Amino acid sequence: MLASPPRCSLLSVILLLLLLLLGSSVSTIDAFLPPRSTNSLVMASSSLHTQDINNAQNESPTKNSNVNGVNVAFLGNSILYFNDTPRFLFNLSNNKIRHQNSCLRGGTTLTELFTQGNGMKRHGFATDNALMENGEYDVGSPTVQELLQRKDNNNKWDFVVMNEHTQAPARPTTRKELQSTLLQHYAPLITSNNPKATIIFVETAAYRLQGINNSQDLGTTSQFQQKVREGIQSYIQVLQHDSTTISAKMAPVGTAFLHVHNNNHELWEKLFDPWDNFHPSPTGTFLQGCVLYCTMFGTALPPTTCPRTNEEIAALWKDARMMHPKKKGKDGVELPSVSEVEYLMNVAWDVCQMEKSSSSSSKL
Repeated sequence: MLASPPRCSLLSVILLLLLLLLGSSVSTIDAFLPPRSTNSLVMASSSLHTQDINNAQNESPTKNSNVNGVNVAFLGNSILYFNDTPRFLFNLSNNKIRHQNSCLRGGTTLTELFTQGNGMKRHGFATDNALMENGEYDVGSPTVQELLQRKDNNNKWDFVVMNEHTQAPARPTTRKELQSTLLQHYAPLITSNNPKATIIFVETAAYRLQGINNSQDLGTTSQFQQKVREGIQSYIQVLQHDSTTISAKMAPVGTAFLHVHNNNHELWEKLFDPWDNFHPSPTGTFLQGCVLYCTMFGTALPPTTCPRTNEEIAALWKDARMMHPKKKGKDGVELPSVSEVEYLMNVAWDVCQMEKSSSSSSKL
């Protein structure tokens, strides 16, 4: 009598036959099953990699890439090019600014800038930091018209920052000159470039020394500043009355300077270049940049952007095309300290909040 085959062997044979019969369907079944791994470590690694990708995709695009940032054009004079406000603000924004360019000229009004064009190769941007790979200097756009002419998305301007000669808006006669230039020349170019662009007028600061540069008629620091404010407000009103498509606002830089003047006089003196007492020092440029940031984005600088060390402060000017020396003929510049930076950031936000509230009330 033959021994019966072991039950396990018989089951194995049956399973083998079934696999052979169904072999052609295995790949089809696999297509509906989740991917399998023969190694739990590989699975864990894959899971972590996927999580890293998801985290990167969920982070703010302005942190990792500036493709969704804004484009900013700068028009004006040495108040902007001292300590390179365009590049400084770009660095301060932590990629919230995608692209910037400028047309600047020292000692000029915006009317003169429109006809005379860029003067920065002569006025200070012919430096190592301005040197490009092609051997040319990055001095900005040669003319206002070239800067504002729409070519591609890099120069479709979301914001156009405009800085008038400090005394011009403070006097009714020179105030009217820019009002006319804005309506006839600047506004058509800006709206043609981008109908949704916002003009930001820099309210420049009254001089540190009363009466310098033929400003005797403009009075005290407070009186001078009030006249500048009134002039900037008149530019905004002219644009608003002429066309509803143009958005314009004031960056209250001078008001922020005045706040420091009234509350921290020693620091206020440090906001100015000690050589001439009217251009901004790097500390003044820092305050100016913070006010522009708050005006542009409607928020205070986030904690992740705020410089917390001397090294981080210095890095904001790492590629500046021009840094003005402490005194004529001497090397080096004095940057704001960590405590000054914190104070000035708070001043900028407080003043911009008050400006926003004031602007909203005036429209009611």
